[in-house]
Amino acid sequence: MTITERKKQMELYQGLTKTPDDFLAYWRKKDLRVTGEMNIQPVPYCNHFAIYEKMVIPSSSGDIYARCIRPAREGKHPLVLMFHDINRGIRGWHHMTRFIAQGYAVIALEETICTDDWKTSPELMNIEDRYERATILAKAACGLPFVNREKIVTWGEGFGGGLAMVVSAMLPENSKCAVLHPMPADFRGMCRDVPETVLSRMDYVDLVNFAPLMHGKLLMGTALLDKIAPADSQYACYNRAVCDKEHLIYPKYEHERINFFENEMLKFMHD
Repeated sequence: MTITERKKQMELYQGLTKTPDDFLAYWRKKDLRVTGEMNIQPVPYCNHFAIYEKMVIPSSSGDIYARCIRPAREGKHPLVLMFHDINRGIRGWHHMTRFIAQGYAVIALEETICTDDWKTSPELMNIEDRYERATILAKAACGLPFVNREKIVTWGEGFGGGLAMVVSAMLPENSKCAVLHPMPADFRGMCRDVPETVLSRMDYVDLVNFAPLMHGKLLMGTALLDKIAPADSQYACYNRAVCDKEHLIYPKYEHERINFFENEMLKFMHD
């Protein structure tokens, strides 16, 4: 098929994911709490316009680690919640500092790296635990005194994009969400030789089932040559989302960082 024909076909694809009857109840009964006082330690950095910190958040899902940069001036600031891909480490302090120039604070989750192929062993990724930690971090961040809860942006790539979507769906705040090739999605359509017992559990963590719960604006970027998070699965998420949304397509890219999308994401933050 041509690119136009393929896009037209995927624009109709809803995915094969099944939505469990108790999907909402399952996630609403989760114990997603901060269970103690945050440990926040300053990080020495030669930038008089920002404050750099490392955070440890005790929670019902164990200790959660994050990096935080916030403007040095007083007052409440819009916030970017940043999530990294599952096979890449957290973005560096220099990358995070770009948001300070636009007046945002930024808090980035620091998660363990996993190299397992999600399409053959999805149960080994501890997806549910990762969703819980990301949501607890977001709730804790929204309660910080320097955060403007009316201006929250969730942002991530790959699996981090998946976390950004989950957090956007789970937060009561009307957050914006910018994601590049989000995963994991449409397990039933993308996985091969996976038992039904595993797939039925994966339905509870499939992004396709979180997409309809998103209530803010969504900006999604999809690379058509992506073999890790196939374009079909991303379209399934996008097509099931009912919020205000925009989809940017990059025909010649794989599962990689796309500077063109990051430029659009920075515009989206201030739209």
